[in-house]
Amino acid sequence: MNVNEIKYWLQRSFFLLLAYILYSWAWQSSFAAEPSFKEHIIIHTTGENTIGRIVVGDHSKEINQSTWLYVKKALDYYKKNKPLFVILELNTPGGEVFAAQNISDGLKELDTQFDIPVVAYIDNWAISAGAMLAYSCRYILVAKDGSMGAAEPVFNDGDGSLTTASEKINSVLRADFANRANFFGRNPLIAEAMVDKDMILVVRGGQVMKLENDSQIQTEGSHPDIVLAKKGKLLTLNADQLISLGVADMMIPPTKTVPLTLEEEESGKWPASKSAIFQQPFFKTIPNATIDTFEMDWKMRFFAILASPLVSSLLMLGLMIGLYVEFTTPGFGLPGTVGVTCLFLIVLSSFSLEIANWLELILLITGIAVILIEIFILPTFGILGFVGIFLFLAGLFGMMIPGVGAVNFEMDTMTLNAAGEVFIERLAWLSGTFLIGCLILVLLARYLTPKVAVFGKFILKGNEQDGYVAVENLKSLPKKGANGKAATTLRPAGKVVIDDILYDAMSAGFLIEKGESITVVGIDGGTLLVTKHKDI
Repeated sequence: MNVNEIKYWLQRSFFLLLAYILYSWAWQSSFAAEPSFKEHIIIHTTGENTIGRIVVGDHSKEINQSTWLYVKKALDYYKKNKPLFVILELNTPGGEVFAAQNISDGLKELDTQFDIPVVAYIDNWAISAGAMLAYSCRYILVAKDGSMGAAEPVFNDGDGSLTTASEKINSVLRADFANRANFFGRNPLIAEAMVDKDMILVVRGGQVMKLENDSQIQTEGSHPDIVLAKKGKLLTLNADQLISLGVADMMIPPTKTVPLTLEEEESGKWPASKSAIFQQPFFKTIPNATIDTFEMDWKMRFFAILASPLVSSLLMLGLMIGLYVEFTTPGFGLPGTVGVTCLFLIVLSSFSLEIANWLELILLITGIAVILIEIFILPTFGILGFVGIFLFLAGLFGMMIPGVGAVNFEMDTMTLNAAGEVFIERLAWLSGTFLIGCLILVLLARYLTPKVAVFGKFILKGNEQDGYVAVENLKSLPKKGANGKAATTLRPAGKVVIDDILYDAMSAGFLIEKGESITVVGIDGGTLLVTKHKDI
């Protein structure tokens, strides 16, 4: 063996030894989070170890009130069943801040008050509100292609464009993110940079630092700054950055696992060994581990649909039209059934989402009672009727708008908090629906309501009192253009007197007070269609 061969083998041995040392260091680093896992996740050495699983998002669905409903029910379920810990699987582009805050508070409560740790697993995306949920978990695991950040609050202008929220809201959300990050020992500056696009963040000497301007960035020397966030750009971290900066505790590499059976997918329960997470250190050592996924049943899906702004607005529109048509036509039929059903669904969905409380329900019922008294007992529709309408709308809007109690308005900056933004958005939906409903009612009153007087066949016919004319002989009814007076208030149905004879009548959609002069404008099904004499 010559000198060159000896040098070759010495060099090769040296590099092999160096590679072994680096591999050993990396392997030991992969176990770095284990003591923390063991501190809070107490494994049962005998019996089954159940692990809860909550899934938020599928890469396209946004976090909203229905997401909060699902997570709340899941947390209630796990509080009773006491799993070893709960996996929060995240793959979401974000969503409503107010809903995310409710979910985040619920996750922290499950951990701190019920001793059930929550492990966030970022399976691709934890963007915006999704980042808030991840920060609210004791541990964060991330898939190799995962990312987290970009949490600047925005709101919809109504024309499809998005506008950055006010500085007041940004300031509050920055503090909220920082507090949630710091709660479980993560760097609050990194969390703030995910919300504030004007923040400059660098790593200098192994420490994360916030700079005031670009001129403070050190670009020269043996150890230049590593720029994490530049001014004008929100911070979003990939999986490697999340691990190196201590935001995430473990990376989950792509792992081949045994596929789930159809029965396991439908039941939401399967051996934890079929999950990529449980191929990693610590989790792999948990004996008899079983995943128990909380699934939405048909009732929860139904409530989730009702919770959407579009559906709740349609329910309100159905309520307005249904009750109006019912009150303006004789008998109780399909319109009244539709209106009452819409009201029932509004109340049901509001209580299921915990939007409403008993105060809103009392206002709603009181308003209905006052309106009914005004219509069926008092001779005219006056101030009391408008009070009833006000109470009814106050209770209705209170039931349909989440977060009213959490709204905070800052007089100095004239801005609202996140709950206030949700309040304004829902209020805009409902106000717009109310105006559209009023327009539809005006059109119905003018053109359609008189034509539905055919429902008068449900009214008892015959001589109820002297002068009352039965409708068996339609030829005896007054002709179009005949004049008379209103014997009762027409709202719009009632009685009129023509030539000292009492007839069933219906106004052309307008209130006619008792004693006012009327003119016949048509006949429908034995009922006179009339209008005020001066309107002709």
